[in-house]
Amino acid sequence: MFKVWKILFGTFVAVVSVQAQMPHEVLLLVNKNSQPSLLVANTFAEARQIPKINLVYLDVPESAYGGAATVTPEEFTKLIWEPANTAAQERGIDGHILAWVYSVDFPIRVKTDPNDRKQMSVGGMTFMRNKPPGLSLVEGGKYLSKLFSGPHERLKLNLPALSLGMHKRGLGMAAQVPPEAAYLQGGLGERMPLPSMMLGYIGEKGTSIETVLQTLQRGKTSDYRGMQNKIYFVTGEDVRAKCREWQYAPAVAELKQRGLEAVVTTNFPAGAENVMGLLMGAETVDPARIKSFAPGAMAEHLTSWSAEFQRPQTKMTEWLTAGATASAGAVVEPYSNANKFPSARFFVQYSSGCTMLESFYQSIACPLQSLLLGDPLAKPYAVPMKVKVLGADSISNDFTYLAQAESRTENTTVLYSFLIDGKVFGEVSEDPSAFIRVAKLADGYHELRAVARIKHLVEFNASVVKPFTVDRMGRSVVIDPNIRKIGKNEHAVKVQIGGMETPETMRLVSGEQVIDEKMYDSEVELVLDELLIGEGPNRIRAIAIYADGMEVSSPPVSFGIKFNSGS
Repeated sequence: MFKVWKILFGTFVAVVSVQAQMPHEVLLLVNKNSQPSLLVANTFAEARQIPKINLVYLDVPESAYGGAATVTPEEFTKLIWEPANTAAQERGIDGHILAWVYSVDFPIRVKTDPNDRKQMSVGGMTFMRNKPPGLSLVEGGKYLSKLFSGPHERLKLNLPALSLGMHKRGLGMAAQVPPEAAYLQGGLGERMPLPSMMLGYIGEKGTSIETVLQTLQRGKTSDYRGMQNKIYFVTGEDVRAKCREWQYAPAVAELKQRGLEAVVTTNFPAGAENVMGLLMGAETVDPARIKSFAPGAMAEHLTSWSAEFQRPQTKMTEWLTAGATASAGAVVEPYSNANKFPSARFFVQYSSGCTMLESFYQSIACPLQSLLLGDPLAKPYAVPMKVKVLGADSISNDFTYLAQAESRTENTTVLYSFLIDGKVFGEVSEDPSAFIRVAKLADGYHELRAVARIKHLVEFNASVVKPFTVDRMGRSVVIDPNIRKIGKNEHAVKVQIGGMETPETMRLVSGEQVIDEKMYDSEVELVLDELLIGEGPNRIRAIAIYADGMEVSSPPVSFGIKFNSGS
């Protein structure tokens, strides 16, 4: 069922989003063959204000995500790596993408070797940019991630929490860093790995689609709450529990300095309420014995097959069903190797204001066999900001927009950057103005996204979308609000063309996804097939293509889709 929420014609609404890791830095991968994948992606993109240009629809068959959800390296390259990178490059957004987010119904494992202990997760292959290290390093957990913040047997110091952007750009050559972390000065640059998370797993022994959506809602609810809820580190005689025990006391001390309570206990916190975090080690555990988790909670139980869903032992998805916002597990037999699991310092990074994804990757020394599930952008401890953009709704000549940021944090430097239609233009600077040259833009609808960030190791930031139209040649297009149902899941969409000229072609799009395209005439009807874009929050635009190649966009029509089995 198609329900229009808002049609943006003359009234433009600025949508504010605040993140630690920024929404335009995320590439959201969607399996176009899966309705659950479409629904989850639509929901996440709307909640986190991911630019529509950042959604990439991949052709992944059920054979790749069903059953053991395992692909070969060649299949990973063909089905995921190459098409996703090609799309980002062709759209001109690859330069600012710092993380991938997988929707549901994707493979979780890559069979890099006949020996399952040398196989990698899809997240691990993504992290390595499809270039695995020596597989003995993978098996032994000896590969050391440059994002890891320590300590462990090779990196014997605690590094501060950093945003992914700071890892890539560096702290500057004047920064005082220990020799072991000299790479932080200049940044990783082209050597930057590619972190990723999966929004949920709904395959065998996974969760329901409803649990995935509830998990994302919990993540969104957690933002900026600065919760004081308790964190539990559970010890015991099981080797799974003992291998990480040495991390707990130092983490408790660090968290205490931040005003957070963490306890080391031999008792599973059955009946506890509003639990913010839990690390333990056990073959089997019943997360449902915890009365409730706080929004934004992370829980994990370091066991052999928590993300190998055809094997015994409690699955990582049980934590999500019980109310956690994220969890981690290994897709193969990892043995009790603490390097392959989140360290207790996860909560130090998290409480510094990093996102869930940033905290995971700074706390896992060797993430190459890890499956990370949940809301990657949850950020309970981030510093809230606001930003607005001042300027005209419609321009016909060059124009300067002005961004204004507000933060409760005193004595800070605010840096600004801008995107037009999802593409970065200009440099990050203290200049809050964006000069728009209309000669470089087509007539019609555009979006200016202003990003304000605090100059800090963790880049607390806010972004706002300012819609505007360009009118220098008198061309315009709008979608007729009288959208007509013509089939169970199909609707006829007509357009209204403005100006003295008529286009040659009309196209109906959702972001970069082409839904229909026809030669233009005054009675042309474009067909919207709901199955192509899926359930949940959606928006479409009409594109008029003229003889000179100009593509004029209509303002978007926003609506929700809910499939009814009887309709």
